[in-house]
Amino acid sequence: MTGPASTVPREKDGRRPLRVVLVEDNPDDAELVLRELRLGGYAPVYRRVLTRATLREVLSTEKWDVIISDHSLPDFSAPEAFALVREMNIDIPFIIVSGTVGEEVAVEAMRSGVHDFLLKGHFKRLVAAIEREIREAAVRAERRTIREQLLISERMASMGTLAAGVAHEINNPLSVVAGNMHVIRKELESMSRHLAAGAVATGGELLARLSASTDSLRESVRDAEEASERVRAIVRDLRVFSRPEDDRRASVDIHRVLESALRMARNELRQRARVVLSFGEVPAVDGNEGRLGQIFLNLIVNAAHAIPEGQSRDNTVSVATRLDGDMVAVEISDTGSGIPPEIMPRIFDAFFTTKPIGVGTGLGLAICHRLLTAMNGRVEVDSSVGVGSTFRVFLPRSHSGRTQEVAEPAAAPVARRRRCSVLVIEDEPALGRVLGRLLAPNKVTAILRAREALDRMRGGEDFDLVLCDLMMPEMTGMEFHHELARTDRAAADRIVFMTGGAVTADARAFLETVPNVQLDKPLDIPRLRRLVEDAAGGATQTGG
Repeated sequence: MTGPASTVPREKDGRRPLRVVLVEDNPDDAELVLRELRLGGYAPVYRRVLTRATLREVLSTEKWDVIISDHSLPDFSAPEAFALVREMNIDIPFIIVSGTVGEEVAVEAMRSGVHDFLLKGHFKRLVAAIEREIREAAVRAERRTIREQLLISERMASMGTLAAGVAHEINNPLSVVAGNMHVIRKELESMSRHLAAGAVATGGELLARLSASTDSLRESVRDAEEASERVRAIVRDLRVFSRPEDDRRASVDIHRVLESALRMARNELRQRARVVLSFGEVPAVDGNEGRLGQIFLNLIVNAAHAIPEGQSRDNTVSVATRLDGDMVAVEISDTGSGIPPEIMPRIFDAFFTTKPIGVGTGLGLAICHRLLTAMNGRVEVDSSVGVGSTFRVFLPRSHSGRTQEVAEPAAAPVARRRRCSVLVIEDEPALGRVLGRLLAPNKVTAILRAREALDRMRGGEDFDLVLCDLMMPEMTGMEFHHELARTDRAAADRIVFMTGGAVTADARAFLETVPNVQLDKPLDIPRLRRLVEDAAGGATQTGG
């Protein structure tokens, strides 16, 4: 329920616009507040709300400068309204104006975080209070922006430190893939020559030559597959660290995050220490995967930098997990130089660092501390000079259960399965071609542009499965899904989105709202084949 919306245009004498939410059931009292605002030089634009539901709607759909609330309404109250503002994580000045409560209630409201409390009929302080709180809200907003920029800066500095190592980790398996592809090409050329010469060679000689080539091909393919899987794991790790603006919390597998951070820091660790893992049986934690990755990457790199290079045989970096009551504890220990007691109180201060100039930003531990606090976690430190340091991170356990990879169900055996009709929408031509070869003997149609695919499907072409890239020029996968769903919801539900991870916030929000299956690039080929088999299984035939 809401009162009338009213807009007072800005006056020629320079009155300032002010967007006000009035939580007030008495129209006369609301008008007294508005009159005081006009006398104070404001031209208020206001909405009067009477219920929690209406306040949530108003705050969700528009931006406001201040909330002015009566303490008690028939179906609502100022404490309930302020609790809702906190729940929605909105930083907006909240002022209570009431004539029915005593001093104790006012003091309690201020202790809870309400910005000011005025008595009805005593409005001399109202305009000054609004101006003060709007200024302070602007300062808080600027500080939040600076903190987020520092967070991104620290993340970029960490990634810059690790760039050479990540390149090394990718270049090694890529060299394996490229080398084996060269071997495969040479062996195929050799097999072609042997087959062409088969007319003059004996049957035994030809079979021996082909057998040797086949063994070499099999070994090369196996090595290339293993190397490509290493690259896929590295890409997945990079994706964890690539979302600085995303602060949503969910159930997170802490071991998976730690393994990603260790892989990212491998080049920093390899010349300094052996890694010792001791993972206990722990539940998932309640947190943000990307920010936890940043925290643990920072702590692991710090542990590595506490140890001189070239002494990896004599030093260790240990990572352990255990359950500590209702918290999951992660311990990262090193046998490095340790932290002197005189600087221990300052290690979480922003811009404080013991590293040489140009190495690090002095923000890492400060940001780790802030991120952990925001996730209801904490960090403790023990250190002895010349012995090493242990950082203990405590995170609340998730009550939705342990995060696990969900295995794809095995397809039910059938006597005869028809071939699947697959549409591939992918603006990378080579990927479209290789998918056609991978999914043979199914019928695969590869199209470069989503608009052409949409026209063909609207023209009557039907497919059992649609593999669609998410981010494409002209028409994105999101737009394709939206347009197709308008005329054929069932076909839209058969879309499987392929994404390389470089997606926008809108794209991530889209993927979270649609039920469609998603495949990360590099593609998990066994899973892709199971999806195709399941699509074909929707119309299987049994033999007689």
